[in-house]
Amino acid sequence: MGVLLINIRKQGEDERLAALREEETKSLLKTLSLSVVCSLTYTVKEINVSTYIGSGQTEEARECALAFDAEEAVINTFISPRQEKNLEERLDIPVSDREAVILSIFFQNAHSREARLQIEKAEAEYLRPRLQNREANLSQQRGGVRGAKGEGERKIELERRLIDQRIRTLDREIREVQAIRKTKRKERENNGIFSFALTGYTNAGKSTILNALTAAGVLAEDKLFATLDTTTRSLRLPNGQKVLLSDTVGFISDLPEVLIEAFSSTLEEALSADALIIVADVSHPDSYGCLKKTKETLSQLGALDKVRILVINKTDEIHDDISYAALRREPYLIVETSMKEGRGIDKLLSAMATATDESYMDITVTEAIDSDIITRIAKDGTIRAIDYGEDSVTVTARIRKELAGKYKRTSL
Repeated sequence: MGVLLINIRKQGEDERLAALREEETKSLLKTLSLSVVCSLTYTVKEINVSTYIGSGQTEEARECALAFDAEEAVINTFISPRQEKNLEERLDIPVSDREAVILSIFFQNAHSREARLQIEKAEAEYLRPRLQNREANLSQQRGGVRGAKGEGERKIELERRLIDQRIRTLDREIREVQAIRKTKRKERENNGIFSFALTGYTNAGKSTILNALTAAGVLAEDKLFATLDTTTRSLRLPNGQKVLLSDTVGFISDLPEVLIEAFSSTLEEALSADALIIVADVSHPDSYGCLKKTKETLSQLGALDKVRILVINKTDEIHDDISYAALRREPYLIVETSMKEGRGIDKLLSAMATATDESYMDITVTEAIDSDIITRIAKDGTIRAIDYGEDSVTVTARIRKELAGKYKRTSL
């Protein structure tokens, strides 16, 4: 489908960053298999309450759409339902804003039940205020209930009520799924298993790294938001520590608030993990800016203090030496990787082992041979050795520091 792309720039905005955002939008459209046949860029000094852009700009956009036979227009910002309706009337083609584009990508890439429930709710909340913009037959009257007199309920009111009911149903189903996820997460915490979560800008290579570390078989494509469903796998680090590693949905500039809220349970994996691994794509023209956006989002989620490792990925294609140098100065364990060339996995595993060492300690416990010490320690940590005496058993184990107080340790 041919698309007319209307790029919006703020007055005084850095041209390089604005151009990068425009390229990012084209990548979003490419992910939807949409082709940009005409691209216009407008610097908006004052937002038009009716059409967002000015009347002259709207006329130019209409002529461009006609000349290039565009079937749809996409405006690279968030617009109100009223502005969307008025633009559609003037351009005579459907109009979508940035939020609608990202919603479409999320809908396309959501596969698990939880993800599909979340995106359906977000889509319903996006659609509700736009019902009045739909075809005129929505405002036609229908007969009253059970022969009651009067003009009856308009179809648009019925549609709104049905959407509200659907949102309430989705909320209930999402809470049920979240409860299951919370139970599983609580089991992991009770078992004392250390957990990592991969986080970062969309398309930075998180899924590829998860596959390289765990053979998870997660879809890894060169597309924005290829991963929406959280995948968790276990692996053993060089220090013998068993850990869990989760992939999470990527971030992007101006990610709609409705989607952050909709995918809150997915993002909870980042909040609940013991340590976070940020993956930064150094081949991105503004890789350091992407890292700042990731850190801002993590800060909003209250999880920034959990970041332990920064993976500078795609080092086979460093785009900007200045951004690369800035990434290397970040106050985390720095690991440079290239999944394309198979470099850096061993160093990443070592960095993860170092991160766990900060949270674990080795203990030696001796108890009566008929006690349940082996079972208890196996639940809380990793057993290194078991020595049996005549009437006692000595267990050497690696255990989380906060759990070590449960055991009376043997003096060495």
